Amino acid sequence: MAAPRNDTLRMAKKTLFEILSGQPWWVTLLVALGIFWLSYAIFPPIAPFMALPFVLLAIYVAFKQFRSGPPSGAYERLKELREMPWESFSAAVSEAYRRRGYAVTPADSGSYDFRLVKDGQTTLLQCRRWKVNQVGEGPVRELAKAVEKSDASRGICLTGGDFSAPARKLAAGEPVTLLSGRDLVELVGRAKKRPWWFRIR
Repeated sequence: MAAPRNDTLRMAKKTLFEILSGQPWWVTLLVALGIFWLSYAIFPPIAPFMALPFVLLAIYVAFKQFRSGPPSGAYERLKELREMPWESFSAAVSEAYRRRGYAVTPADSGSYDFRLVKDGQTTLLQCRRWKVNQVGEGPVRELAKAVEKSDASRGICLTGGDFSAPARKLAAGEPVTLLSGRDLVELVGRAKKRPWWFRIR
């Protein structure tokens, strides 16, 4: 019975924009239309300005969702990533950051796996728990301490599973970004489909 209560408390702490960001893009567009007509009924001149932030959010969410593919496709891709051996997964993540302009080097510490450098800023990446269903606060605290002791500006903790509520609470007060689920699929990209002549063999 505790899990539903924790989920409810976590939802209550989220802002409306955070909640809508996790919904299909058309949900945000419906909210924008609703706010527009409600504002129009009260004071017509402000209606477009009240709805505009939600329209922009709908466009942003649509871009992210179309980029990572349909939910079923994202789920399948996430499953593929979690089934990869470390060599393949770490190579895919490294290449994803290189495509984004980062210089990627293996870690010289046991608290993280890669150093990412871009525009003079260093980021510590921890992704060794890609197969774990839920990452607790221990790894997040370990990464935060590594960031504090090094010349890094922040850390990224990445998993193919999810993060516990204590881990998310801890990360909120540290220079650590948590990355999982659809965000991981968006980072790495969808699997390239082989040509049909390979698939029919």
